[in-house]
Amino acid sequence: MARRAIRGPGTSVPGAMPWGDAAVERASRPRSFPEAVACALRGIGHAARTQRHFRSHLLIAVAALVAAIEAGLTATELGVLAATIGLVLAAELVNTAVEMLTDLVAPRPDARAAAVKDASAGAVLVASLCAAAVGAFLFLPHVAGAPSVLTRGVAAILAALFLAAFLGGAVRPAR
Repeated sequence: MARRAIRGPGTSVPGAMPWGDAAVERASRPRSFPEAVACALRGIGHAARTQRHFRSHLLIAVAALVAAIEAGLTATELGVLAATIGLVLAAELVNTAVEMLTDLVAPRPDARAAAVKDASAGAVLVASLCAAAVGAFLFLPHVAGAPSVLTRGVAAILAALFLAAFLGGAVRPAR
Protein backbone atom coordinates (compact mmCIF):
# COMPACT_ATOMS: atom_id res chain seq x y z
CA MET A 1 0.00 0.00 0.00
CA ALA A 2 1.42 3.38 -1.00
CA ARG A 3 1.86 5.97 1.71
CA ARG A 4 0.39 9.43 1.09
CA ALA A 5 2.48 12.39 2.23
CA ILE A 6 0.80 15.01 4.35
CA ARG A 7 1.19 18.45 2.83
CA GLY A 8 0.77 21.85 4.47
CA PRO A 9 1.93 25.48 4.18
CA GLY A 10 5.60 26.35 4.11
CA THR A 11 7.49 23.83 1.92
CA SER A 12 8.28 23.64 -1.78
CA VAL A 13 5.01 21.86 -2.49
CA PRO A 14 1.99 24.16 -2.18
CA GLY A 15 0.18 23.30 1.02
CA ALA A 16 3.08 21.28 2.55
CA MET A 17 4.02 21.60 6.23
CA PRO A 18 7.25 23.49 7.13
CA TRP A 19 8.96 20.37 8.51
CA GLY A 20 8.58 18.53 5.16
CA ASP A 21 8.20 14.93 4.07
CA ALA A 22 11.18 13.68 6.12
CA ALA A 23 9.27 14.49 9.33
CA VAL A 24 6.21 12.68 8.00
CA GLU A 25 8.39 9.65 7.26
CA ARG A 26 9.90 9.80 10.79
CA ALA A 27 6.47 10.12 12.39
CA SER A 28 5.10 7.09 10.56
CA ARG A 29 7.67 4.52 11.70
CA PRO A 30 8.40 2.99 15.11
CA ARG A 31 11.09 4.78 17.13
CA SER A 32 13.74 3.77 19.59
CA PHE A 33 13.88 5.66 22.87
CA PRO A 34 16.74 7.94 21.73
CA GLU A 35 14.82 8.74 18.53
CA ALA A 36 11.70 9.55 20.57
CA VAL A 37 13.73 11.88 22.81
CA ALA A 38 15.23 13.56 19.74
CA CYS A 39 11.72 14.12 18.34
CA ALA A 40 10.57 15.57 21.67
CA LEU A 41 13.57 17.91 21.79
CA ARG A 42 12.85 18.98 18.21
CA GLY A 43 9.28 19.80 19.25
CA ILE A 44 10.47 21.84 22.22
CA GLY A 45 12.94 23.64 19.94
CA HIS A 46 10.18 24.36 17.44
CA ALA A 47 8.03 25.87 20.19
CA ALA A 48 10.96 27.92 21.50
CA ARG A 49 11.70 29.29 18.01
CA THR A 50 8.12 29.99 16.92
CA GLN A 51 6.01 30.63 20.03
CA ARG A 52 6.44 33.99 21.76
CA HIS A 53 4.50 32.89 24.85
CA PHE A 54 6.62 29.76 25.25
CA ARG A 55 9.76 31.91 25.20
CA SER A 56 8.16 34.25 27.78
CA HIS A 57 7.38 31.30 30.04
CA LEU A 58 10.99 30.07 29.68
CA LEU A 59 12.34 33.47 30.74
CA ILE A 60 9.95 33.63 33.70
CA ALA A 61 11.00 30.09 34.67
CA VAL A 62 14.70 31.02 34.66
CA ALA A 63 13.96 34.18 36.68
CA ALA A 64 11.90 32.18 39.20
CA LEU A 65 14.65 29.58 39.62
CA VAL A 66 17.32 32.27 40.11
CA ALA A 67 15.07 34.07 42.62
CA ALA A 68 14.38 30.77 44.41
CA ILE A 69 18.09 30.09 44.85
CA GLU A 70 18.71 33.66 46.03
CA ALA A 71 15.78 33.47 48.46
CA GLY A 72 17.10 30.24 49.94
CA LEU A 73 14.16 27.98 49.15
CA THR A 74 14.49 24.47 50.56
CA ALA A 75 14.99 21.43 48.36
CA THR A 76 11.31 20.55 48.73
CA GLU A 77 10.26 24.07 47.78
CA LEU A 78 12.58 23.97 44.76
CA GLY A 79 11.02 20.66 43.75
CA VAL A 80 7.52 22.14 43.96
CA LEU A 81 8.67 25.14 41.94
CA ALA A 82 10.30 22.93 39.29
CA ALA A 83 7.15 20.80 39.00
CA THR A 84 5.03 23.94 38.67
CA ILE A 85 7.31 25.33 35.97
CA GLY A 86 7.12 21.99 34.16
CA LEU A 87 3.32 22.10 34.29
CA VAL A 88 3.20 25.54 32.69
CA LEU A 89 5.72 24.67 29.97
CA ALA A 90 3.95 21.39 29.23
CA ALA A 91 0.61 23.23 28.96
CA GLU A 92 2.20 25.69 26.54
CA LEU A 93 3.59 22.83 24.42
CA VAL A 94 0.18 21.12 24.32
CA ASN A 95 -1.41 24.45 23.38
CA THR A 96 1.09 24.82 20.53
CA ALA A 97 0.34 21.30 19.28
CA VAL A 98 -3.43 21.86 19.49
CA GLU A 99 -3.17 25.16 17.62
CA MET A 100 -1.00 23.62 14.88
CA LEU A 101 -3.31 20.64 14.49
CA THR A 102 -6.36 22.90 14.44
CA ASP A 103 -4.78 25.02 11.70
CA LEU A 104 -4.06 21.86 9.72
CA VAL A 105 -7.59 20.48 10.09
CA ALA A 106 -9.42 23.82 9.71
CA PRO A 107 -7.29 26.14 7.55
CA ARG A 108 -10.14 28.62 7.08
CA PRO A 109 -11.73 30.57 9.95
CA ASP A 110 -14.22 28.39 11.79
CA ALA A 111 -16.05 29.04 15.07
CA ARG A 112 -15.47 25.48 16.29
CA ALA A 113 -11.74 25.69 15.56
CA ALA A 114 -11.60 29.01 17.41
CA ALA A 115 -13.35 27.40 20.41
CA VAL A 116 -10.77 24.58 20.43
CA LYS A 117 -7.92 27.09 20.37
CA ASP A 118 -9.57 29.18 23.10
CA ALA A 119 -9.97 26.13 25.36
CA SER A 120 -6.35 25.17 24.79
CA ALA A 121 -5.19 28.71 25.60
CA GLY A 122 -7.43 28.60 28.68
CA ALA A 123 -5.53 25.55 29.93
CA VAL A 124 -2.29 27.54 29.72
CA LEU A 125 -3.92 30.43 31.58
CA VAL A 126 -5.13 28.12 34.38
CA ALA A 127 -1.66 26.54 34.68
CA SER A 128 -0.05 29.99 34.76
CA LEU A 129 -2.41 31.30 37.44
CA CYS A 130 -1.81 28.18 39.53
CA ALA A 131 1.93 28.75 39.11
CA ALA A 132 1.52 32.34 40.33
CA ALA A 133 -0.35 31.10 43.42
CA VAL A 134 2.32 28.46 44.08
CA GLY A 135 4.98 31.14 43.67
CA ALA A 136 3.23 33.31 46.23
CA PHE A 137 3.04 30.42 48.70
CA LEU A 138 6.72 29.60 48.17
CA PHE A 139 8.30 33.05 48.00
CA LEU A 140 6.32 35.20 50.42
CA PRO A 141 7.53 33.42 53.59
CA HIS A 142 11.12 34.10 52.44
CA VAL A 143 10.62 37.82 51.94
CA ALA A 144 12.77 39.68 54.48
CA GLY A 145 10.70 41.10 57.31
CA ALA A 146 7.37 39.72 56.14
CA PRO A 147 5.47 38.32 59.11
CA SER A 148 4.04 34.85 58.60
CA VAL A 149 0.47 36.11 59.12
CA LEU A 150 0.93 38.55 56.21
CA THR A 151 2.48 35.95 53.92
CA ARG A 152 -0.26 33.41 54.66
CA GLY A 153 -2.88 36.11 54.19
CA VAL A 154 -1.54 37.31 50.83
CA ALA A 155 -1.22 33.76 49.55
CA ALA A 156 -4.76 32.97 50.71
CA ILE A 157 -6.08 36.12 49.00
CA LEU A 158 -4.32 35.17 45.75
CA ALA A 159 -5.75 31.66 45.97
CA ALA A 160 -9.25 33.04 46.58
CA LEU A 161 -8.93 35.48 43.66
CA PHE A 162 -7.81 32.66 41.38
CA LEU A 163 -10.73 30.50 42.49
CA ALA A 164 -13.18 33.38 41.96
CA ALA A 165 -11.81 34.10 38.48
CA PHE A 166 -11.90 30.42 37.59
CA LEU A 167 -15.47 29.96 38.82
CA GLY A 168 -16.54 33.24 37.19
CA GLY A 169 -15.23 32.02 33.85
CA ALA A 170 -16.79 28.60 34.32
CA VAL A 171 -20.30 29.87 35.00
CA ARG A 172 -20.29 32.66 32.44
CA PRO A 173 -22.83 31.89 29.72
CA ALA A 174 -21.53 31.23 26.22
CA ARG A 175 -22.11 33.92 23.62
